[in-house]
Amino acid sequence: MPRTAVPDVSARQRGVALITALVVLAIAAGMSAAMIWQTGLDERRTATLVQGDQAMEYALGAEAWAGQILSRAARKNQGVTALSQDWAQQLPPLPVDGGQIQGRIEDLQGRFNVNNLVNAQGVIQAPVVEQFRRLLQALELDPAIADAAADWMSPGTGASQGGAKDDYYSRLQPAYLTSGVPMSSISEMLLVKGVTPQVYARLAPYLSALPPSLGGGATTVNVNTASGPVLESLDPHITPDVASQVIGERGSVVFNTGNPPQAFTAGNLAPKGIGYDSQYFLVTVDAEIGTTHVTLYSLLLRNGVNVTTVRRTLGTL
Repeated sequence: MPRTAVPDVSARQRGVALITALVVLAIAAGMSAAMIWQTGLDERRTATLVQGDQAMEYALGAEAWAGQILSRAARKNQGVTALSQDWAQQLPPLPVDGGQIQGRIEDLQGRFNVNNLVNAQGVIQAPVVEQFRRLLQALELDPAIADAAADWMSPGTGASQGGAKDDYYSRLQPAYLTSGVPMSSISEMLLVKGVTPQVYARLAPYLSALPPSLGGGATTVNVNTASGPVLESLDPHITPDVASQVIGERGSVVFNTGNPPQAFTAGNLAPKGIGYDSQYFLVTVDAEIGTTHVTLYSLLLRNGVNVTTVRRTLGTL
């Protein structure tokens, strides 16, 4: 009888062991790749956090430096704030360890303060609403936005003609209600009836949302720093030509209470709510460290030679 072949058990076991070893090797390789990937992510995350902290510290340092510049300007130019002073000079980007930093200071009282539309008692100020309408017209925007902005900050439910209150906003998608209080940021204007992103982009450089003046009342517009459209808003008789004359005069003189713009005096103009000094300033700092970019907006209050930070925001005004 022929002999039956005996299976080679040892060969089979060696094959199973080889397959098992290959599977274990594949698993180990996969785990190693995952660990390397995770380690790389952790390193990048840590680097981003470190760079972000470093950029923020540089930005805060620039804010403190801006405060010193404003304080020094107050000592040197008592009672007057003008674009010819050191604080208004634009500096090139400054190199720092790992990147660069750049900043600028802007006089927010060279803009229209939307919070002047309503007084501390919540009463809409009709002359200020008219001023805002003139600014909107100078920018070729819908003047009804002025009424809507005043309604947004005033208490109560009655809307002005051309304005809007809760009955309008509650029908929007998504629905929301009016604030009934002063704005803390001009970006809040995006919630106001008639203000589209395109309108906001056009309007924002001419607006501020400031607390009351140190005296507790409305802030004034500094004619030494105000732009043409803001100057036009001060009085219905200030035409673009008159505003241009005022800006032209600023190239050689600094206005003050004893030396107002000749373009005003020649035209017998006495606009309300103007001033020659400023209390509120916006400091914008862009800090780039490695791949991290931080933009810090700081609202500074100058009281005499003392400068304090009112608020800070990141990435938006």
